[in-house]
Amino acid sequence: MRAVALAACLVGSASGLSVASSSSSSSAAGRRGARDGPGDEAFAALEELGGEAKPKSYSVRKVRTIPHEGRPWTQGLEFADDGRLVETSGDYPFGTGSFVRVVDKDTGVTVQKITDGLARPMFIEGIAELGGRWFASTYEDHVALEYDENFNFVKSHSFPYEGWGLTHGPGRKSFLATNSSEFILSLDPENFSLVSALPATCLGHTVPGLNELEFVDDFLGQGPALLGNVIETRVVLVLDPKTAKCTGAFHLQDLEAVTQDELRGSHVANGIAFSKQTGTLWVTGKNWENMFEIAIEDPGLGDLSQEDAISMLARHLESI
Repeated sequence: MRAVALAACLVGSASGLSVASSSSSSSAAGRRGARDGPGDEAFAALEELGGEAKPKSYSVRKVRTIPHEGRPWTQGLEFADDGRLVETSGDYPFGTGSFVRVVDKDTGVTVQKITDGLARPMFIEGIAELGGRWFASTYEDHVALEYDENFNFVKSHSFPYEGWGLTHGPGRKSFLATNSSEFILSLDPENFSLVSALPATCLGHTVPGLNELEFVDDFLGQGPALLGNVIETRVVLVLDPKTAKCTGAFHLQDLEAVTQDELRGSHVANGIAFSKQTGTLWVTGKNWENMFEIAIEDPGLGDLSQEDAISMLARHLESI
């Protein structure tokens, strides 16, 4: 199936280039839930990495908490170069409308809300800043939206993919995007044409369904890293952007209480933003009550009563 997906990615179709998913896409409301799958075989992958370095389970330290005003359906989270915290929210519940907003980092209050270019039922997804402009993908609308630095709507672009995560690539010379499959797409910043596609892999498995993305130029002094929320989990994967192989993971399990809604696709973790000013991450989720500033730290012994992120990921990959 992976070969078929890659062929589709490179050859394209009448409606534009696409990457087929190794598992079927679900609705905007239910495609990002949370589940735990049992199975002792999940952990066999931890012992079968051969000469490869085992990915690290990083620890998370909560720095502070602010209200997630309105508890929106978070699709993208990003810091502007000038320090503004920017969030996108999809049109769910349907009819509420998609929007972009700037959030006050101290209070959680909405400073600016933008709906220009987002006529219903357009469903906004990830957002990224590149070259002094903002670009946002959409779920099934096949449109990317361009705004200036102050979020004045500039124009729409053709975006021939199912939109999920979006961030800038190395050197800010490309976009990196996901589309529900296991592939990380590298896109030309001028016209969103496909440059390359690499399958995200970890523990000997491909990892489909990376959702919100964040590119960090220097992750814990280890060089560039691509971070992504893994659908149906509270795991954030840390990937080498050159190879799309995982180098580690951390989880958001302890930040906000897990609810039964997560089994139905609501209240799932989504949204990662790196602050260059503090070196910390900001994270949240769909309909979460709060946003969190967190510090990621190298793994130690930690609390052995808590399941680590790599074990959580192994269990998830075995269940899909």
